[in-house]
Amino acid sequence: MNLMVPELRGIIRTGLRPLGVALLLATLLACCNTTKYLTGGQELLTSQRVKMKAPKEMPNKADVAYELTTLAQQQPNGNFLFLWPREYFYFDNNKPKDTTRIDRFLRNTIGQQPTIYSDSLSRRSAKDMASYLLYQGYFNARAYHEADRGKRRKVNLIYHVEPGHRYLIDSVEYSTQDPRLDSLLQEARAESLLVKGEPLDLNNFDQEKARLGRYFRNHGYAFFSGSYFDKLEIDTTRRPGYADVFLSILPAQRTDAYDRYRVGSVTVLADFSPLDVQTGRARLDTIIDGVRFLTDEAEFRMRPELLRRNIFLRPGAYYNQEEREKTTLALNGLGIYRFVRINQQIDSLGKKVLNYQIQLSPSDRMSIGADLDFNYTNRNGNIGAGNLLGVSVSPNFSNRNLLGGAELLVTNFRAGVEINPFPSDTFPFLSTVDLAVDVSLYVPRFKDFGLYRLLNKLPAPWKGNLISDDFIGQLREKASTRYSLGYEYLLISQFYSYTILNARLGYDFRRSTATNYRINHLAIDVLVPSTEQRFKEILDQNQFLQRSFGEQYFFSALFRDLQYTHTGRPDQRGRSLSFTGAFELAGAEVFLANQLFDAGNTWTPKDGATYAKYFSTLADISYNKQYTAQHSFAARFLVAAARPYGGSATEIAAVPYVKQFFVGGANSMRAWAPRGLGPGGYVDPLSLNTDNNLRLFQTGDFRMELNLEYRFPITTLFKGAFFADIGNIWTFEEDAEQERPGSQFLLSQELRNNGTFLHQPFYRQLAIGMGTGLRVDLSYFVFRLDASLPMRYNYPQDGFGNPLDRDSTKPPERDYWRSFQRFRLRDITFQLGLGYPF
Repeated sequence: MNLMVPELRGIIRTGLRPLGVALLLATLLACCNTTKYLTGGQELLTSQRVKMKAPKEMPNKADVAYELTTLAQQQPNGNFLFLWPREYFYFDNNKPKDTTRIDRFLRNTIGQQPTIYSDSLSRRSAKDMASYLLYQGYFNARAYHEADRGKRRKVNLIYHVEPGHRYLIDSVEYSTQDPRLDSLLQEARAESLLVKGEPLDLNNFDQEKARLGRYFRNHGYAFFSGSYFDKLEIDTTRRPGYADVFLSILPAQRTDAYDRYRVGSVTVLADFSPLDVQTGRARLDTIIDGVRFLTDEAEFRMRPELLRRNIFLRPGAYYNQEEREKTTLALNGLGIYRFVRINQQIDSLGKKVLNYQIQLSPSDRMSIGADLDFNYTNRNGNIGAGNLLGVSVSPNFSNRNLLGGAELLVTNFRAGVEINPFPSDTFPFLSTVDLAVDVSLYVPRFKDFGLYRLLNKLPAPWKGNLISDDFIGQLREKASTRYSLGYEYLLISQFYSYTILNARLGYDFRRSTATNYRINHLAIDVLVPSTEQRFKEILDQNQFLQRSFGEQYFFSALFRDLQYTHTGRPDQRGRSLSFTGAFELAGAEVFLANQLFDAGNTWTPKDGATYAKYFSTLADISYNKQYTAQHSFAARFLVAAARPYGGSATEIAAVPYVKQFFVGGANSMRAWAPRGLGPGGYVDPLSLNTDNNLRLFQTGDFRMELNLEYRFPITTLFKGAFFADIGNIWTFEEDAEQERPGSQFLLSQELRNNGTFLHQPFYRQLAIGMGTGLRVDLSYFVFRLDASLPMRYNYPQDGFGNPLDRDSTKPPERDYWRSFQRFRLRDITFQLGLGYPF
């Protein structure tokens, strides 16, 4: 395919002037006329939409219209890079002579088989739309299609839909001829999904059948299914616009159809292998609370008494589907079994009794793995001096069932270096060394040390206690206790190094498939930094950085941090909303001890070290809209704040440097280097020196950021994205001696420095970066390269990032935006990353 037609060559040689651009686009569009390839009476479907004529009171009109569009049996073709129709690549490379690899790539990867308009499929789609509305309770709905034929054999398809008024539920009646079921049926109707006065939705009928079936199976009717329900009867004659609903259970087709079963014997094969011949003999045989445990091994891998805690089937009790499912989840959650099977069989001697055999196939007790990562840090936008190449290896070791109680020991190591391929006296060859080890022991039981029992008894300002009985019960069933120790060493050549030792006691709690809690209570961290002369000079000029950078102890006895994560599921329109919230508190016990027992003298450690006392909070909201399987829009809004407390003349009154916030880098404001933006309207001189900006230190107490990204396919392997990042960081307090003028978070402008400096409000200090990215989707991970450009700076500048003098005159808005009078490759910031940024 040759898109370089002769008419374009002169335009490209003479430069792309506005007229040339217009001619270029017109010529490209003319080249991509696809209807010239059609034969006979074929027509190309170019667009379609649903036009609804609905009552004003109809709720969720947009959602209903979207659902109707998904029922259309023909979809128009898309465009490649928003410009060229994909069917053009299919047509233009589908001739008999087009057999090369490039032709096949253009035809099968970039191209799309054209959507030829079909009137019969359109009629069928309209019929499906009317049926969908009928199922939603719009009994008078009608739908039909209109083919708007334009020039060049193209069709714009319109579906006209008239839903009419939706019927409401007037009454709901449940009935059954079996007296054994009737009492349970009347109990279950209290939580019915068919509610009087609500819109009639036949989807709720299907859900109601599933709910009632589960309710009966949880009360002993082990084989009750949805097929036992009669068809739903609806009477709309008694009252206009309302429907009477009748739901009934069919008479039993056989005598044992509605039998109620009890749990019989429960046998656990603790070392089951489907490849071994089961002799029926066991080397070990024990019974605990009515459950029999067997193994052919010399000893049980997991102690039976601990295994029994995760089996909720109760011999002699009525069958309960929920208890069987909880057993499966709990045994799988132990993490030491490759397969868990629960076989159910009716007792051949005792009628209405179910016997169970639980087959547990152990996983390998120990496993070793490793991850290898490469990274490229381009903090100044130049390819050459100052850029870093990095490699890190992360081996890990796991031991399942360490102490015979399904304990999981996980040991992670990390060793990484970054090198400067163009070393100099300023920046040596070895730039960064990063070493870490973390050892965590997970115990699959919730071990309460008395704190939660106390909180469960304390009254709350709202009705009930601080922690409800239901929450405590779920903790005992689903939470695991975690003990961890860690060590980390980081060396930034010629600047500083630090060592962190930490210990944690906490819980991991997966409350549902979408909700997770991670809680740390007892936590101890020791931060020991060491500074070089070059960094000491920076500290001497930045008191804020100096106050937050020193040897510190982080101590929490009752509570350190809580992280809550909710992963939203896509709705019918492909929209999902996820949320991550975190709260961290350090030094509260030390602060209370000082206040209660040593009010006159602050409790401080020796050798000038301090106890860190701060709290921080974070809220991260992510939105995703999936238009098609390949096209999506993603957005993230993040706000975070941190504050110190309990300072005195002998203690630092700042949030520790390692806990402060920064922006920039591959997952944040991508047009800036990490720690190269802000705080507020402050301009870091190091960030302006493109040959010497690898060491940036700007952090703050408050972070606000909005990220927008549209993702689209290029080929099967390559994906593309257009993105925009908006945000900054700020300090809550004004820097001493105005070391970083403009850094404070303000709601309105103020004059500073005796009226010579005009401090702008926070919204005028928001920076904006825009760019495009390439993603290589390798299934197991996504390799990402982003190229971005600062569009709006956080300070007035000359159009190319050089700051202007800020006197008491309010700068115009245009002084914040970059100029495109000249363009340099060095202005582009490249960021390399793995996975999506959010």
